[in-house]
Amino acid sequence: MNDKKKEKITIKQLKDIKPLASELKRIYLEAYQDDYLYAYREPQRVKRYLKWLIKHADGGFWVAFVNDKPVGFIAIQPDCRFHGEIVPEIHELVVDPAYQGRGIGKLLIQKALDFLSEKGFDRVALWVGERNEDAKRFYEKLGFRVTDRQGAWLRMEKELQTSSEKRSSSLSRTAKASTTSESSMISSGV
Repeated sequence: MNDKKKEKITIKQLKDIKPLASELKRIYLEAYQDDYLYAYREPQRVKRYLKWLIKHADGGFWVAFVNDKPVGFIAIQPDCRFHGEIVPEIHELVVDPAYQGRGIGKLLIQKALDFLSEKGFDRVALWVGERNEDAKRFYEKLGFRVTDRQGAWLRMEKELQTSSEKRSSSLSRTAKASTTSESSMISSGV
């Protein structure tokens, strides 16, 4: 337990897959070693998938490191379309089984949510296997809710800001605008 307390967890944005390709492939294969329903099994296919993820991430690919060792990653695609609407999707969240249960997945998710919020998106989606109970529970705890189903896959979505937060933010901006307008009127002598 003392070793875990000394762990330094960092999250870094990845723009080029090449330097970490073999480590990310290893993490993916180990994380999905018992998952024959929802994961790629062949190393070459995983390598192609990782290249596809980085190509479509548009800055939304992060790697978690524990003491400088890569232990997990998340990849999003900000420009995903679903039923004609752009809704960013988390395509992959993977944490090395030896490092699961330490909050690394939550840190990666938070990095992706912050990134999308900064870009002005108000929700995010992901797909999870209908039988993947652990993943469904994990995402539900983070506020994701099932919104659709396609075959053996469930679509889960999360609002990045609640309606009241948006309303509060909007009211705050309106109040600031009113205050600014009133002070401008006074200072301009109107």
